[in-house]
Parts: sequence; C-alpha cells; structure tokens
Amino acid sequence: MPRALILTEAPASPEPLRLGLLAGGYNVLDEITEPQRLLKRASAIEPDIVVIATDTPSPALFEALRVLYDNAPCAVAVYTTDTSEASIEQAAACGVQAWETGGLSGERLPAQLAAARARFRLLNDTREALEEASSKLEERKLVDRAKGILMQSKRMSENEAYSALRKLAMEKKLKMGAIAEQIINTAHLLA
Repeated sequence: MPRALILTEAPASPEPLRLGLLAGGYNVLDEITEPQRLLKRASAIEPDIVVIATDTPSPALFEALRVLYDNAPCAVAVYTTDTSEASIEQAAACGVQAWETGGLSGERLPAQLAAARARFRLLNDTREALEEASSKLEERKLVDRAKGILMQSKRMSENEAYSALRKLAMEKKLKMGAIAEQIINTAHLLA
C-alpha cells in the first residue's frame, strides 16, 4: 500500500484529498499545513509521495519543495488552481512530478499519483546514474593525474604506473581514486 504525506495550504481543505487517497488504496501517514515542516516530516516518515493541495502555491511552499528535493527526494504531486507557466516551471525545478489544475477527481487520483511516482523513480534513477558517472569521471581524472606523477617521478611507463596504483589500492583495500588522491596530495607537499 503506497504511503502518502498530505500538505495543504489555506484555504485548500485536506478532506477531499485524504478521502481520495484512502479510496485509492493509499495509507495517509500524516497531514500538515505548514510548508516549513515538510522536510522534517518527510524525513521522519519517508512517504512514497507527498500530495499537496493549494489554491496558489506560496513562496514558502516552493522553498520547502526545493529543500525536500535536495535533501530527501520523493515523489510530489500538487493539486492547485494556479495555471501560470512561471509556477509550473518553478515547481518542475523543485522536483514536482505532477501539477494538476483540473481539480481533484477521485477517479483520476490513483492514476495521477501512480504516474507521479513512476516519473519520480525514473528521474531518481537517472539522477543517481548521472551522479555515479560523474563520480567515476572524477576518479578517472585523479587516477590519470597520479599516473602522470608516477610516470614523471619514477620514470615508469603508463602501464607500470597504472599497475602500481592498482596494486597499492588492493594492498590498502582502498579505491584507486583514494590512492590517486593521496599520491597527488603528497606530490603537492613535496613540490
């Protein structure tokens, strides 16, 4: 059963949202009304989705969504009457997966939230893959710099320098990037 956290900004009422979530098979973990509590509550209860009802999102809501996205990302769906492109762009930048302006329909709610959760998983997987690729690239750059230092200072070939790095990493039970960083730092100290 998917778990939801509800956030409502006045004058929106949480009741239709809560009833729609329960009818759609969701477990409503909590309901809050202050955007500044969003990160703390979401971090504590780890919902599958945050569902927000608001007429016009406040700046505090957008800030809370940005902080949530940066620190404890999860799927987010917003039900609002705000159709402005600026708000939609701001919401997208804050990690919102669904921006629904057609009103809250109990019939459509489960499908809308399932789509938002699927988008979140896809974007989160992409974000993690990008972070991993970036980390590997940075590690590769460090290894190349350390190889250059070993090649120059120890008069090694590129293959010998790489083998020496790999051997040292295995002996120390560290990643090659960590060993490379140590060699670079030591070279800077001795320079």
